[in-house]
Amino acid sequence: MLEEIKHIDWNKFHFLRAEHLWYGIIAISILCVGFLFYKETFTWKKQIAKHLRPYVIQKGTVWKTVLIRLSVIIMFGIGLIAYLGPTWSQFKAPAKKVKSQFVIALDMSQSMLTTDVSPNRLERAKFKIHDLLEANPKAETNLLLFSGSTHVAIPFTTDYKIILDQIDGLQPRMMPHSGTSFNLLFDRMNTFFTDNKAEGKILLITDDLDELSIELLSSFLQENHVRIYIYPFATPSGASIPGHKKQVSALNSNKLNTLAELDQVEIVEMTLDNSDVKDLAKAISDHIIFEDVTSREDENWKDNGYWLVFPLAFIFLFSFRKGWSINLIIIMLCLSSCSKEKKSDFKFKDLWYTQQYQAQQEYDAKNYAKAAVKFKDPMHKGVAYYKAGDFLSAETAFKQDSTVNGMYNLGLTYAKLGRLEESKEIFEKVIQKDPNNANAKGNLQHIVQTMNDKENLKPEDLAVGEDKPQAKNKQNKSPEDLSGGGQKATKKDMQKKRLEENVETGKRKGKELDELPDNFKSGKGDIPKNILMRKVDDDPALFLTKKFRYQIKKGMVKTEKTDNSW
Repeated sequence: MLEEIKHIDWNKFHFLRAEHLWYGIIAISILCVGFLFYKETFTWKKQIAKHLRPYVIQKGTVWKTVLIRLSVIIMFGIGLIAYLGPTWSQFKAPAKKVKSQFVIALDMSQSMLTTDVSPNRLERAKFKIHDLLEANPKAETNLLLFSGSTHVAIPFTTDYKIILDQIDGLQPRMMPHSGTSFNLLFDRMNTFFTDNKAEGKILLITDDLDELSIELLSSFLQENHVRIYIYPFATPSGASIPGHKKQVSALNSNKLNTLAELDQVEIVEMTLDNSDVKDLAKAISDHIIFEDVTSREDENWKDNGYWLVFPLAFIFLFSFRKGWSINLIIIMLCLSSCSKEKKSDFKFKDLWYTQQYQAQQEYDAKNYAKAAVKFKDPMHKGVAYYKAGDFLSAETAFKQDSTVNGMYNLGLTYAKLGRLEESKEIFEKVIQKDPNNANAKGNLQHIVQTMNDKENLKPEDLAVGEDKPQAKNKQNKSPEDLSGGGQKATKKDMQKKRLEENVETGKRKGKELDELPDNFKSGKGDIPKNILMRKVDDDPALFLTKKFRYQIKKGMVKTEKTDNSW
């Protein structure tokens, strides 16, 4: 330790944070203001007669005051030097290991239903994605669906079962806009790979290479550190597009060859077995770890500011003396400047509010996504994700809460996702732990009834607009009779009609039941008795369809008109 101080290389001596010298100027200003206030404390002596001052004011204290003020300046100077980061020696910084991310972009245009690839292009693509994830590429994976707009179906996750559960029900009719917009697709993917250290991987599954601009792809590759695997799902001969019999969709071989010549672009050739996606999964997993060797010169210089802690500690020994209380504040400021925390993570409001309080503020302002990130407690985090509409993240948070309330909320989340069997099991467990939980019993009863209704549903029950039989009124054939058929309403008929209106208005229709009650966060949410829980859909594709349409309606996702409508 002492040897390192003795052998200081003054030719290499410099400060790592010299640009923060203005912090010291602010502190000096504060000290000067403090000394001015201290100077005003002598004004009370003028109120004492001059001939009495020697007897009232104790002598010999002036030098102590000067010493205290001088020590404050010395400690501030030492702390400022420590904060600026004096250094004169280097060390070899270890490389940081960063994991790569993987995006699956699936074309959901109408042309993906073409049958030149058996059973059709989309179904074969879903089979390939299933085999790819079964081969375990080990990377955090994101599922993007695109047509005339681009939507995140599943955010980055290593739980591939979540993605596999969503794949089977994917159909082009889910997408709010038809067509194929590669501009919006690459705009969205630009947000995933901003300043990424590890090379990102993208699997682009599409059948429409004609719409893919070489300039757009080249620009995207130059701006981002990524590698793109293009998986064309079409044959050179092609076939007619369902619903557009006059349009034939075929593989543009010339365009494919041009794309293959680009750097960072690889073409995946389809095989009858799963060897193609197995090789792809292996290529991703083999290069998933990236060692970030820093190139910044100041990152491998040793910060020797901590040596100055020792003289600060020595001066601190005198702080118990009368009049030295202010030294404690200065010492804390000086020592805090040597903190290893990242300055970029620090915000001014962190000085006054805890993270929990900031999260609650975001929640009260209905910024639920931001609140979820700040909350540490699984219950509050899950509630915020639920309010934000991110039910998969809410599920993950509620799974970490083993309390009865947490299980209750997890049951509601499963119902929101349409996973009725799992919701039923959770509510049964809640009732086992808390037999008096009336809310859980009511929800369980509704879910069981809904499941039974689905099993017993008859084809004739699916007729639209036939919820109840029409009144058998007589047809009004007379052009002069405007009474609606000439039937005279009796007093009994009027009472019956009013009763039907009361019953109808006392129960909300099924369209209003797409969302569960919001007052569930404490585990005490109740479904009002006048609401009929007619249906909780267990089709994940329906949830994604509503989610995508909601995003378009709220302007959260851009749309673009394309030359084709398929």
